Amino acid sequence: MVTHLTIVLPGRGYGAEGPALRFPRLALEELGAGTVIVEYPAERELMNGRESLAVLHRSVSTQVETFVAEAQPAAVTFLAKSLGTIGLATLDDPRNLAGNVDAIWITPIFGQEPVWSGAIRQGLRSLLVAGEADPLHEPERYEQVRRALGADSLLLRGADHSLEVPGDVLATIDGLRSLVLAVRAFAASDRAANRTTAAGDP
Repeated sequence: MVTHLTIVLPGRGYGAEGPALRFPRLALEELGAGTVIVEYPAERELMNGRESLAVLHRSVSTQVETFVAEAQPAAVTFLAKSLGTIGLATLDDPRNLAGNVDAIWITPIFGQEPVWSGAIRQGLRSLLVAGEADPLHEPERYEQVRRALGADSLLLRGADHSLEVPGDVLATIDGLRSLVLAVRAFAASDRAANRTTAAGDP
């Protein structure tokens, strides 16, 4: 049994060792979280038109339920990027998984209606992260989700879908540092809220 479990949902072709996922994961591990990583079905199964969303949903849901049943955590943080945000948004009710469940949405695909509406429907305490130069970034829908969830937000100027600033490695490094700081602040605010709630319990 672990107290806090981070469930990583990578991107399509952007694995858990990519810096936009690895560094936030390390930041959470430094705070004591255990980590598990979701694996996706074969690419051909995710390219099958309307059925692909159902395939992704079944695969992610089954793995998440198994991870939680084995670890029995008191708290769960989803760390999802790109394709992973599609898998996260289609989970039925992640708030039932543990006493405390939150999410970090990195380069979320809010341009896809199931992701946009799913994130709002789930109502998870959230941190949203996007690159302003990401062609998949939808500023209006991003802002709608941010407002609906009261979410923390980090927008990286000049960053693309990999959260890199093309032609400027130092700006990329600065952005990754800002990402880690945002994740640490997000995690710290959650712990502070839990302490306040516990102190107020009868």
